[in-house]
Amino acid sequence: MLSGSIVRAGQSFSSWIVRRRTWSLTTFLLTAVAVAICAGSRVALDSAGATLSYAPFFPSVLFATLLGGVPAAVFAAWLSATVVLIGFTDRPDHAEAVNLVAFLGASALVIWPANLCRNALLELKRNEHARELLMAELRHRVNNQLALFQSIVRSSLSGEDRDKGEAIALRLDAVARANTLAWSSQRVMTLRMLLEAELQPYRASGAVSLEGTDVPLGPEAGRNLALVFHELATNAVKYGALRGDGGRLEVQLAQDGGRNLVSWRELNPRPVAPPQSEGFGTRMIRASLAAIGGSIEQDFRDEGLLCRIRFEPGM
Repeated sequence: MLSGSIVRAGQSFSSWIVRRRTWSLTTFLLTAVAVAICAGSRVALDSAGATLSYAPFFPSVLFATLLGGVPAAVFAAWLSATVVLIGFTDRPDHAEAVNLVAFLGASALVIWPANLCRNALLELKRNEHARELLMAELRHRVNNQLALFQSIVRSSLSGEDRDKGEAIALRLDAVARANTLAWSSQRVMTLRMLLEAELQPYRASGAVSLEGTDVPLGPEAGRNLALVFHELATNAVKYGALRGDGGRLEVQLAQDGGRNLVSWRELNPRPVAPPQSEGFGTRMIRASLAAIGGSIEQDFRDEGLLCRIRFEPGM
């Protein structure tokens, strides 16, 4: 938790630095504020009996370098020296001149690597922005391709095959939703997010409950599990607990022997006959789970279907 907070704080600070312009008035005003804070620390140190002439001002030089580069850093060093000479020095002598030269030399040593770090950060941010633009274009193209495939399937199959075409198109739509979640601004897709997106149309009626420990999903796991849950939800709507006759669906997320476990339990008001044979949907579920090292156990009980889906963590 603490490490995550530190990372987020560092990302926020780096983004804030990138937005600052080198020669902006705000940059120099913030530099002056940093010098004033360091001057306050110098007063406190003097009150405590310390004899540090310029050392308390080094943080302002470092801050100014990261904030505005060399111009702001030079301004911070000059302003710090001026504050020391005017506010903390009665009669400048040879020793004070030596301290001033040492401070300016040390400031130069601080400015050089700090400015290199700032330039590296700016370059990383520019590359990140370019990657985000590329990914946005890729997302757009992939979703367009999926929409095109849906249109082709729907228009190509007619008559007795129309229902098959609609089923294929809806499966492609499930993949598109998973891609949208995986590529969203949140950057992290979780198992709960995926299930909530698939079951959202049925949760308003209170027929669906979703509980348990959430886990993050990689893009491959997200796409394959989207197909699995879409198929299960579709079957529940056609034959099972989500037909609208008072049934319930209970989904429980857990860990089982180091693997992720999803328990899918349907509770029907009246018995449901199990399928006589394994259809295409079931075969697709097994193939999708096998692709991410997963498996499924299906138990057709009198009160409804019970599924236990297991897959490897970190997929």
